Amino acid sequence: MASTRILGVTGGIGCGKSVVCAYLAQLGAEIFDADLTARNLMESDEWVRQEVTSAFGRESYRADGSLNRNWLASQVFADDTRLEELNGIVHPKVAQAFGILRNRFQGGLLVHEAALIYEAGVENRLDAICVVTAPRDLRIARVMARDRVSAEKVLARMRRQLSQEEKAGRADVVLVNDGDMATARHKSQRLYELAMSGEGLSSENFRFTRQL
Repeated sequence: MASTRILGVTGGIGCGKSVVCAYLAQLGAEIFDADLTARNLMESDEWVRQEVTSAFGRESYRADGSLNRNWLASQVFADDTRLEELNGIVHPKVAQAFGILRNRFQGGLLVHEAALIYEAGVENRLDAICVVTAPRDLRIARVMARDRVSAEKVLARMRRQLSQEEKAGRADVVLVNDGDMATARHKSQRLYELAMSGEGLSSENFRFTRQL
């Protein structure tokens, strides 16, 4: 049976980690999108829905049963205690979902894509972690265009995450995503090749941080 490699891919808002993961998927990797899984759980998991409603009120869900994302975000955005409370409800369920996928995975590269790998404390469950980085101004411009928000709102969201420098300092591999799509594709292919090479993704092989 082919060996399984488990790679975490993370990075700050606007770094382009989803682009990297999309290219990894094209190359044959299985992608576990932790952020999407969390959103889906808040919509579809009855226990999560009950806990969110109990903690944050009926306003957490609209009349049609869909998650009121904007309202819930307003409750946790400026309150670290409330954010930790929400994460405490959702993160264990996300970890459980990833564990199920990992246990049935039959070999190859399994990618755990998440904005909060370090913040959620899941790094020890992964063979190695790639942090995707990009210049600050480029990240701001990307998010402004994507989400149609002001630079001030992007900066406020950045401040809620670990700094890019801190994440990069803890990474096994740093992928600098500051070029065009062709460059991002090339670097993603190199990352995939590193992961699937004979060296693999053990901490011993990635003792010294590599930069792509």
